[in-house]
Amino acid sequence: MPVPPVRKLSRQWVGKLAHYQSHRNDEHLEALIEDVSRFAGIHLEGPLSSSTYWTSAPLARRVSLLLFLVDRGIVTRRCVNGRMAFEVGQDAESWAMSQSALMPYLVPTLEMLSALRQLPSPPTPSSAS
Repeated sequence: MPVPPVRKLSRQWVGKLAHYQSHRNDEHLEALIEDVSRFAGIHLEGPLSSSTYWTSAPLARRVSLLLFLVDRGIVTRRCVNGRMAFEVGQDAESWAMSQSALMPYLVPTLEMLSALRQLPSPPTPSSAS
């Protein structure tokens, strides 16, 4: 699976993922991007299939946007039963619409948030049987 160059991608992170910039080795960063690439390639394929933009965009663009949203705290990344899951914050769409820098990318961003909301919620560890 092609992924964006790890150091270039992490330079954009100033929030929850900023600590990846200070890692001495790229292994943790590469593992994060590989996990998110797998998630974006498998789980988001169906929900994004009706989007003209996302059907022609490379996987790396999905990964970049998803990690950007995680970094800004708009989407929460967690591991449930060994699987990566993403939860969209309650006011995510309002936040996206209030970001002037995102205006050229607003529709794809809203489509990504909608796709994430369409995915079934993984069970929490306490409710898993």
